[in-house]
Amino acid sequence: MKRQFLLLVFLTLLSMSEVLAQTFYVQGTVRGKSDNLTIPGVSVFIKGTTVGTITDFDGNFKIKVPSKESVIVFSYVGMKTQEFVVGDQVRIDALMAEDAINMDEVVVVGYGTVKKSEATGAISSVKSEDLAKAPVASVAQALQGKATGVQVISTSGRAGDETQISLRGNGSLSAGNSVLYIIDGVSQSSMGNISPQDIESMEILKDAASTAIYGSRAANGVILITTKNGKAGKSSVNVNAYYGIQDLVKKPELLNAQQYVDVQNQSIINELGEGATGLLGAPKYDTDWIGLVTREHAKVQNYQTSFSSGNEKTQFYWSGSYYDQEGVIKKDQYTKYRTKLNLTHRVADWLKLGVNSFFAASESVPLSEDNSIYQPWSGAMRAQPNQPAFDENGKPIAYAGFTNPMFAFERQLTSKNTDLGGAFFADITPIEGLVWHSSVSGNIHMNRYNRYDSPSSKQGSSVNGSGYYSTTYNRDFLVENTLTYKNSLLDKSLTYTVLIGHSFQKWQFEDSYVQGQNFPSESLRWLTSAGEITNGRSYYSANALESYFSRFQFSYEGRYNMMLSLRRDASSKFRKENNSGVFPAVSLGWNASKESFFPQDILVSTLSLRASYGVTGNQSGISYASGQNLLVSGKNYNDKPGIAATSVYNPDLTWEKSRSLNAGLNLGLFEDRLTFTADGYIKKSDDLLNNVSITYESGFRTKKANVGQTQNIGFELGLVGDIIKQSDLNVSLNANFSYNKSEVVDAGKKSKDYYTTSFVSIVKEGYAIGSFDLLEYQGVADEDYVYIDKDGNEGKTVLAGNALYTDVNGDGQITSADSKVYEGGIAPIFGGLGLNVDYKNFDFHITAQYSLGKKTYNMSRKAQVAGAPIGQKKGYSRNMWTAQLDYWTPENHSDIPQLTTDSDLSAWNNKDSSRFLEDADYLRISDITLGYSFGSKVNFIKTARIYLQARNLFTLTNYSGLDPEVQYVDPSATNNKVSAGVDNGGIPNSRTFLIGLNLNF
Repeated sequence: MKRQFLLLVFLTLLSMSEVLAQTFYVQGTVRGKSDNLTIPGVSVFIKGTTVGTITDFDGNFKIKVPSKESVIVFSYVGMKTQEFVVGDQVRIDALMAEDAINMDEVVVVGYGTVKKSEATGAISSVKSEDLAKAPVASVAQALQGKATGVQVISTSGRAGDETQISLRGNGSLSAGNSVLYIIDGVSQSSMGNISPQDIESMEILKDAASTAIYGSRAANGVILITTKNGKAGKSSVNVNAYYGIQDLVKKPELLNAQQYVDVQNQSIINELGEGATGLLGAPKYDTDWIGLVTREHAKVQNYQTSFSSGNEKTQFYWSGSYYDQEGVIKKDQYTKYRTKLNLTHRVADWLKLGVNSFFAASESVPLSEDNSIYQPWSGAMRAQPNQPAFDENGKPIAYAGFTNPMFAFERQLTSKNTDLGGAFFADITPIEGLVWHSSVSGNIHMNRYNRYDSPSSKQGSSVNGSGYYSTTYNRDFLVENTLTYKNSLLDKSLTYTVLIGHSFQKWQFEDSYVQGQNFPSESLRWLTSAGEITNGRSYYSANALESYFSRFQFSYEGRYNMMLSLRRDASSKFRKENNSGVFPAVSLGWNASKESFFPQDILVSTLSLRASYGVTGNQSGISYASGQNLLVSGKNYNDKPGIAATSVYNPDLTWEKSRSLNAGLNLGLFEDRLTFTADGYIKKSDDLLNNVSITYESGFRTKKANVGQTQNIGFELGLVGDIIKQSDLNVSLNANFSYNKSEVVDAGKKSKDYYTTSFVSIVKEGYAIGSFDLLEYQGVADEDYVYIDKDGNEGKTVLAGNALYTDVNGDGQITSADSKVYEGGIAPIFGGLGLNVDYKNFDFHITAQYSLGKKTYNMSRKAQVAGAPIGQKKGYSRNMWTAQLDYWTPENHSDIPQLTTDSDLSAWNNKDSSRFLEDADYLRISDITLGYSFGSKVNFIKTARIYLQARNLFTLTNYSGLDPEVQYVDPSATNNKVSAGVDNGGIPNSRTFLIGLNLNF
């Protein structure tokens, strides 16, 4: 028995040794077959398993192999996949050849993909490798200066990054001009809920042929974002982190206390004479208000980790990130958490299931709202420097002549946002070439805003403390089904794709608020403690869109390409009789370089021509029932509840429509080492959703109607070049140029060809969107000047030292009838430049953006180079810029009028005029990054990179304001473009210095 037991143990150990002996390591190096250069990042995995790795910076790999029968697979984008049976080999060196098919890059289009060489529309692409070179805080920042036709403007220096994005100008005057964002096939209101590191690719669809498949939501262009997913046989863990500081690039140059007193006293003397009384005495204080409200070295930090893996059946990608930014204004804070999960699983050869999901939560302290003239930043520019900020107890002092900006920091408030969304989908392939894609998706957005002014604060003292709390709960869901059939004819010379689909989407909006006052204690801050509830409401609205769409694509030998699409949308915003719109598109392409007669030389390697025409629509920016005859409840008459009409019903209201024609070419030189793209377009938008005047007998002033027409004409140029490609040195550059000329063809007003909007903006036929209505400033009168009318009669007299304006109509007076229209609120020319240099382990990247032909109305300069108060008591003027010191005197003939405290004279000297309209052209170095990659001696770390980065390093401009990019944004307006180009003293963008780390495990 004992012998049998020992024999059993011996045989067991022998069999285990055999199994263990089969497990061994294989290592090697992967090189390119054409140039024999090592290739980093090649996916190396054991076929049929999840065991895998990637090659390091030098192309080396090491992988654990379970048996001699194992097959090692080498996979890399643009290369032919290779497989090796291991056998007795312990070293395998692979030479990978370029794959002509895979090298033809695939771009994402609506509801599908197409080979880049066969794309017939105007599409710009940004890839993940472009984002990895220079990390950014937001997706919008990643687009600045990167693509033709895309204008990205940072309108504020607030924490959290505010940007406006437009594609090829703006067509609507009062409806929305927002771009449509499609993220993993699901429409989103913004790109803020995904981390830039999660992006695999971005496609910007600019012409109507590319966007018409999205119908009524695509008039302003579409940005398609595809996020990352796992890859078969490749497991990867990535950690990305950076930390930095931010400071204002430029601070306003304000008068100090002595200068302020001197200017005030001189203005009094100018009005009352040398014996004037009430002059200000020597200042006891010299308060730096800007220093009191701003931070130095505001912190910004970001940490993101991701994990991806997969086998031949299942792939997944998960990421989580934390972003925290201090604003340059004290207490301005923005924090955001994001997580994302993408998962696909092939259940059977004919069935694939998947989910793309995200969750985001943010919290901010929005004390520094740029749109409020009472926010601390603009308040600090106005505050008198000869007055102290605090009393002996450290409390802000209240003044009659100005608002102490420190009172803003007494307010306690938070804004919390929560976003949750995702899509569940199934791809069913009943027969070869046919795919039924079915998806259910949705988004939930919640906001909670809480504001409290304590009884001891200035804003809460009159009511013994006040509180305000609001909630927003918005959600939408989308059910979408498509059938896609791909096949070929004529021995695969003719390939075609047919798509048909249906979608239904519904949006629901809820909001509520409650307001109260009279709090018993400063420690009790929630409204449950308020002694009196003073106001409140709750609200609900909804709208829906149902669509049918189809597309047909074909390509003959890759030479002749065509795409036809058609979409029909039906919206609940309009009456049943006219709630539907049909949006067709057609595009053609010819790859001339694939013709047999095309010369095969090294100079011109590729040449293709494109043309397209399409129709898109717009229904955004109007209420959920603008075209419905509905009544609204909650109306009171003599304290009795009831319902009432809140607008005039227009039964004929329907879609805005945009018709777009595009022509373009793609040119490749020197085996595509240098590629060039050019596009020209004309876009006309008509039946604009606009307000028209109606008779007051109706009980209303306006109603919504389809009136007006705009036009955008432009062209775009793009250049990408691989200048040097060597084993140790690679140099590439890119440049893009965009020109867009907008014009209001029909303003939609029966009695006149224009109407004015906020501040100094005007919409006038024959002029661009974003124009200004201003008097023409002629300078300062060096001697008394008398206006003479066209009949030779004397008109208004202007004394020496005061402003002169052009009398356009020749009536001898200066009135609003003398105003002229100035264009340029939206820059007609813009673009970007980029340089990438890789030398051994070092990488260097620099990007710049520019804007030409832009004008900005410097309202901040108007307020702070005003020379004196307007309609206020003497000696109570706001502070001024140091430019005010160059005022006119008999000895100093300046173009800045003389100082005065006379309110009528001051109003004359500071009329809205071209005096405050400035050239705002600029060239901005938006990013400089220097990185170093090094091989890790730690086994589990595959690659590591450390980098230094400077954002917004410097700006070349003649604009006298703080930032040529900052402009006023009206939060209540659906279309800010008609009032673009007004600088109301917003917080400028900051300069940022970062240190970052990228790790791959």
